[in-house]
Amino acid sequence: MLKTMRNNMKSLSWILWLVILAFVGFIFVQWGSGRFEAEGLDRDVAAIGNKRINGEEFQKNLVRSLDMYSKQFKNNFNRSMINQLGIAEQVLQGMVSALLIENEAEKLHLSVSEAELKDRIRSYPAFQRDGGFIGSEEYERLLAYNQIKVMDFEDGLKKEILADKLKEMLTAGLVLDWNTILAEYRKENDKAELEFIAFKSESIKAEPDVSDLELQDFYSGHKNLFKSPEKRAGQIVVLKFADFKKNIKIKDEESFAYYKNNKNRFKIPAKTKISRIWIPYTPQDREEVLQKTDVIAGQLNPENFAGKARELSHDEKAMDGGDWGYWGWQNFSNQERSMIDNLKSGEISSPVDAGQAFSILFAAEKTAESQENYSDVKARITDLLENEQLKKMVSERSNKLYSKIMGSKNMKDGAVNVITSELLTAGQPIKGIDEMGYISRKLFSLGKNEIAPPLEFPEGFAIVQLTQIAKPEIEPLEAVKDQVKNKVIKAKKLQLQLARAKIVAVELNRLVDGKKVEEYLKKEDLKLENTTYQRGDRLTDFPLLTGLDDIVFAMNENSFSLPVVFQTEAAVIIKLKSKKITSSQDFQLAKDEFYQKKLDEAKNNRFGSYLMSKRDNYKIRFNAEIFEKIKDYVVSKFR
Repeated sequence: MLKTMRNNMKSLSWILWLVILAFVGFIFVQWGSGRFEAEGLDRDVAAIGNKRINGEEFQKNLVRSLDMYSKQFKNNFNRSMINQLGIAEQVLQGMVSALLIENEAEKLHLSVSEAELKDRIRSYPAFQRDGGFIGSEEYERLLAYNQIKVMDFEDGLKKEILADKLKEMLTAGLVLDWNTILAEYRKENDKAELEFIAFKSESIKAEPDVSDLELQDFYSGHKNLFKSPEKRAGQIVVLKFADFKKNIKIKDEESFAYYKNNKNRFKIPAKTKISRIWIPYTPQDREEVLQKTDVIAGQLNPENFAGKARELSHDEKAMDGGDWGYWGWQNFSNQERSMIDNLKSGEISSPVDAGQAFSILFAAEKTAESQENYSDVKARITDLLENEQLKKMVSERSNKLYSKIMGSKNMKDGAVNVITSELLTAGQPIKGIDEMGYISRKLFSLGKNEIAPPLEFPEGFAIVQLTQIAKPEIEPLEAVKDQVKNKVIKAKKLQLQLARAKIVAVELNRLVDGKKVEEYLKKEDLKLENTTYQRGDRLTDFPLLTGLDDIVFAMNENSFSLPVVFQTEAAVIIKLKSKKITSSQDFQLAKDEFYQKKLDEAKNNRFGSYLMSKRDNYKIRFNAEIFEKIKDYVVSKFR
C-alpha cells in the first residue's frame, strides 16, 4: 500500500496551492540559535530572505493535502502512513520551493498577468464541459462544492503558471535521444505476469557451523565488502552561545517596549470549532431537499447533532459526527463561512445553500481573540531578546575571527582554543560540542586544508578546517569477523535453499497437470505468489538483479525457471503466466506522445537541478518547534 501511495504521490497535480516541486533538496536549518519560545499559529514556520511561511498558512495547506489523500485512499489512510510518507515535510518543502521559484522569477522579471490566469482557468480540464468553459458562476460553485476558496485556487494557479514560465525559460532547446526514448518506452510497457516461489535463506532457522577456514576463505574472496567508510578530521574553533550568555542583559524597559511594538505576536487566536451536516441536492430535487433539511434543522440540538450527522450527512466527516475541528471549516463556501461568523457558541444554523448541497452548521466552540498580558509573556520576550542579541554577538565575533584566520591562514591566530577532531564519518556527532553532526558534515564539503566560513549550528558557531582525509580501506578480518560470519551463514543457508529449489523446479516442470502442481506445493509447504514485472524493475522486494529482464522475457508461458539467485537473500523459481512485449509498430504509434511525456520529465529534472544549484544563495530558516506543534495537532485527527 505504501509503495502504491508513493507512486500516486508523483501525479498529485491537483494540489495546486502546494506547488509541490520535490526537486529541491531542502535542508532544515535551525532558526537563530535553535531555541524557540513563542507559541501559536502567528509564528513563522519557515522563511527565505524576507518571504515567510506562517503557521496558519502551513496548517491550512497541510489540512488540505491530508484531506485530498484521505479522499483518494479512504480507509487505508492513517496516521502511521502520514508519518512514513513524510507528508507534512513534503507540504512544507512545496511551500519553500514555491518561494524559491518566486525569488528566481522576480530576478528574471517574470510575472503572471490576469489574462494569462484567465486563459489557464478557462482551459483547465476540470472546468470544461462539451468542449468549452463551464462559466464563471459554475466555476465558483464547483470550487465551493470542493471546499476550495477561489482566491486560494487562483493564487495556487498563478504560482503554477510562474513555475511553468521559469521552467520553460530554463529548459528551452532541450532535445532527447530517440534510442533512449525507445528503451524507456519498452521499460514502461513491456510487462510480464508472474508467479514465483521464494526459498529465502532466513527461512532456515538452524545456524550452520562456520569454521575459521571458511571465514578466512570468504573474507579473502570478498574483501571489497568489508571496506571502512571514508573519514575526515579537522581543526575546529567553536564559539558556543552558552559561553557568551552571561554578557547579555535585557532591561525591563526593553522587554516592555518589545511587547508594545509587537502586541500582535502575543494574541491568543480566536477559536471556532464547527460541525456540519451536508445534504446534497440536484437542480431537479433542490426544493424538496430544502424542505427536508428545514425539518432536520428544527430537530437538532447540541446533544443530538453528532448522531444526526453520522446518520444523514454525506461529506467525508460524517462518520466523525460531522466534526470539522478548528481549521477544516475554513475551506467551506463563502455562504457557509458568513453564517459561521454570525453563529454564537453552541448555536445551530438554519440550512445554508453551499452550492450543490445544503449544510447545517453547529458552532460547538467559539472564543474571541484575546491579548496576552505583559506579565504572562515577559519571560518569553526576555528569552527571545536574549537569543537575538546572543546570536548577533556570537555571529559578529566569529566573523571577525574568521577574517583574522583567513588573513594569516592559521587557525590558531586569535583563537582561544583550537580543537583537533578525531577521524569522523559524515554526520558523526562530536561529544560535548556538536551532538547533531553539523561539523562533521561540513568537513565532507571541504577540500584539503580549506577553511569554511562560520558555520551556525544549534549550540553556536564553528570555524572548520579540513586537515586529514582517510580514504576507505579494507578492514582486517579481526575487526569485521562478526560481519564475515553473518555473511557466511547466509551464504550457507542459501546453498541449502538453492539445492532444494533445483529439485522443486525439475519436479514442477514434470507435473503438467495444474491440480498435481497444487498438490505437490501443498505437500512441500510451498506457496506460489503473484506479481507484475516490468523491465528494469525489482522482483517484489528482492534486490535488483542484472539480467533478470533477459530471463523473464525469454521464458515460455506456464513453465518454471531454474532457480534465480538474489545475492544471499533467496533462490527464486519463476513461472511466466503471460507477457506483453511492445513491437516497433506499437512504438511508432505512441512515440510522439511518449516523447513529450519524457521531455516534460527531463525538463522537470533540469529545472530541479537549477533550483538546487540556486539553493545555497538563500538562507532557508526553519522553526522546528512550531512545525512539530502544527504537524502533531493536524495529524492527531487521524487514527
